[in-house]
Amino acid sequence: MPSASAEPILVLDADAADIVAELQTRRPGQYLAVAHPDELVECGAEICLGSPGHVVTAAAKLKSLRWVQSTWAGTAPLLPLLGERPELVVTGVKGIFGPLMAEYVFGWIAALERRLFAYREQQARRIWRQLPERPSANRHMVILGVGSIGRHLAAMAGAFGLTVTGVSRSGAAVAGIERVFAVTALGEAVAGAHYLVSVLPDTPETRDLIDAEVLAGLAPGAVLINVGRGTGVVDADVIAALQTGVLSAAVLDVFREEPLPPEHPFWTTPNLYLTPHVAAVTPATALAELFLDNLARFEAGQPLAHRVDAQRGY
Repeated sequence: MPSASAEPILVLDADAADIVAELQTRRPGQYLAVAHPDELVECGAEICLGSPGHVVTAAAKLKSLRWVQSTWAGTAPLLPLLGERPELVVTGVKGIFGPLMAEYVFGWIAALERRLFAYREQQARRIWRQLPERPSANRHMVILGVGSIGRHLAAMAGAFGLTVTGVSRSGAAVAGIERVFAVTALGEAVAGAHYLVSVLPDTPETRDLIDAEVLAGLAPGAVLINVGRGTGVVDADVIAALQTGVLSAAVLDVFREEPLPPEHPFWTTPNLYLTPHVAAVTPATALAELFLDNLARFEAGQPLAHRVDAQRGY
């Protein structure tokens, strides 16, 4: 791939100023920081480091665009643009979310199983009472998606004494995971599992994958954690599973519509815990390092890392 023109590199993200500050400390140069697409006039930038939604909104103003480095792990909003502009290259973010996702997932598991919420309530009422707890050791976790994030979660799960099963498109073996099933054998994979953790991307194959049938196959009182994409679960089936005790808890960080509408029943469903898509916010420092590594490849005409395959959807 030939080197870029003299146009500034466009950084189109709500945190554009912070990202550019990190870039300037590592490689001083010409960067255009834009926090929102509405602030952008027609721009000749060939390279954009940006959030997918912002890039799609501004696409008509970016007619010279050759490469988009996403600031998000998920790049699904950019897929239609790839279809319209087959010459465009899109790269994703990989390799930096594992530790953050692990903190989130295992923080919630510890809080739920060690009854930390109940103890906080007792503290407010000045009650001193030991409650029954459910240690995670020797329990079974199923991880949907065994890419870099899933493999990191599996390694952490081992430290907690959990048995781990993975699920992927192919079912190919993955180092550090006891067994990996193809997604076509999802029912067999989840049978009797105590924790179901999804880090799946949004693709036609993953939409509505976690439904009533899958949830019913888990161990009674299992915990569902979704840090992948909101389209991966059937909302009504999750609510029903919580109401009937099939699930003891569900932790959801991603949703079909974000922000979650005020009228959505998730807000008031007992034992459902939601967070506003914060499980792994991209650190500006790590993002700058990843982008500059790919920029060096771009300028040298080398293949870019983490290139998105429009056919697979990630």
